[in-house]
Amino acid sequence: MTVNEMRGCAAETLDHFLEVMPGAPFTAEDIIVEFVPKSKMAERAKALCALYVPEKVLNEFQTAQLVNSIAGNALIGREKSAVIVRINYKSDYQGLRQMMFHEYAHIYCAKLEMPEDKHFIEIYGSGTTPENPDMTPDEKQYDGLLVSGHHVWSEFIAQYFALIHTEDWVYSFDNAVASTIRYLSEVTQDNRDLSRDSFAQVCAHFLTCCDADEILINLKNPKFLYMDSEPNGERTRTAFRNCLSLLQSRIRREKPWEISEEFICELGKNFLWFRTMNTLFFSGMEIPAAMI
Repeated sequence: MTVNEMRGCAAETLDHFLEVMPGAPFTAEDIIVEFVPKSKMAERAKALCALYVPEKVLNEFQTAQLVNSIAGNALIGREKSAVIVRINYKSDYQGLRQMMFHEYAHIYCAKLEMPEDKHFIEIYGSGTTPENPDMTPDEKQYDGLLVSGHHVWSEFIAQYFALIHTEDWVYSFDNAVASTIRYLSEVTQDNRDLSRDSFAQVCAHFLTCCDADEILINLKNPKFLYMDSEPNGERTRTAFRNCLSLLQSRIRREKPWEISEEFICELGKNFLWFRTMNTLFFSGMEIPAAMI
């Protein structure tokens, strides 16, 4: 794709987004989209933050991600917001369309998740625990639950809406299992940041299946990925089912983008438990007696 074709795709997707998402808290004029070379991603993101999100400061980790791995990133401002996208001439229209819808959904959900255009982490969590050194151990642990839960939720709900509104084919639970085994293997203690994104992707794919209502029943079946005969298989499957059940109950609400401290804390707790069990499962280790 040429850059002009990419811009056309972004504009068409935004028009589609505003048609299908109810009560969008922004217009097309409120969203700034820029396509940037890989080497300029971090530099341009900082410039866009200065213009539209002056309270946001990109730390070293976020800067490195922009340079090395991020294909698109939503920068959510009080009035105008920006989406910065890495130029990739090998992009296909459908893939770019889904990614753009995902980024627009980040802006949509973040603006509607709490009353009065406030963001969840601003109210309930520090967002980056190390930047608040005065926290007690209990406060750090709780903040960790909130940050993990909110990260998983944000990525899940954005991808969930993107799949619903951009996929032109229907896939089943069995199709989802086959395509997400790699993502599940990334949800480990060694991949703390990647694991949250990968887990959100898995859950979004499972819960947009044509037979999504049967998924929780299927997860009780020993023929699923986590076999009862393998170390920690049953416990890992149960932890996974708990997370999916929590997300499934939320998306069935009239306004699924609205969240609460209780829900995010519960999601964070279940996700971290699943990540621990999944780490043990993929390592083949027996569960320590202290964790039973």
